[in-house]
Amino acid sequence: MLIDTHAHLNFPDYQKDIDKVVKQSIEAGVTKIICVSSSLADSQKAIEIAKQHPGTVCAAIGIHPHQTDPDNTDSIATQLDQLAKLVQSEVEGLAQAKEVVAVGECGLDFSPAPPPEKDRNIEIQKELFVGQIKLAQKYHLPLVVHSRKSFNEVVSILRDLSSINQLRGVLHCYTGGKSGIAKINELCFFFGLDGNLTYDQGLQNIAKLLPLEKIILETDTPWLAPIPFRGQRNEPKNVKIISECLAKIKNIGPDEIARITSKNAQSLFNF
Repeated sequence: MLIDTHAHLNFPDYQKDIDKVVKQSIEAGVTKIICVSSSLADSQKAIEIAKQHPGTVCAAIGIHPHQTDPDNTDSIATQLDQLAKLVQSEVEGLAQAKEVVAVGECGLDFSPAPPPEKDRNIEIQKELFVGQIKLAQKYHLPLVVHSRKSFNEVVSILRDLSSINQLRGVLHCYTGGKSGIAKINELCFFFGLDGNLTYDQGLQNIAKLLPLEKIILETDTPWLAPIPFRGQRNEPKNVKIISECLAKIKNIGPDEIARITSKNAQSLFNF
């Protein structure tokens, strides 16, 4: 059993063949996929996809630090209010099947936004991040945290707010280096490892130091395709390649890596 804890199946890349992509993932042994969001529109789509693939796909809903929906002119306060209403309707709804398992991806990104996305200034990013942290705390949901060139600032915010009300979550596509490992452990967060593990020697060296009981696997589909598919559209089925790579790094059998990382994901996301 394998779990892909970070896939953007709600992106246009999968509009024409999402059913096939999910089917092939199941055939590869991927029993659960978390469809992660970057905007309110993405969040709605993630929930729709989860409803279309019950038992296999679930949703993380949130707003990325960069503006991935450049035509949206609503204020940050309005967007946070809309997100809160969406979370409330899903978490407190009468339906037994709960598609939403996390808030995210949210966080800070101090690198330039790729076109057609727009930059948000640091203060707005922080307002957006803090608002989503508080939302996750209110509904006892884990966070999927995006951090690019902002690791120390992200950790500082998480630490401050966790002291008020305990947080849990994952540092998506961990890039905090050796010095960041203890900080993430102190927060009781998990480390997300992606397809770049298969070709990034520096990340492989870091992975050797990460506690296996705190690692979960991600594809970041459609990006970060592992070798031998680097440069191509990524898919959740490729989490198996990441798992096998981690097994070699840790010198542990691939079945054991799959078992432990899946157990970690089940514990974090409560499914």
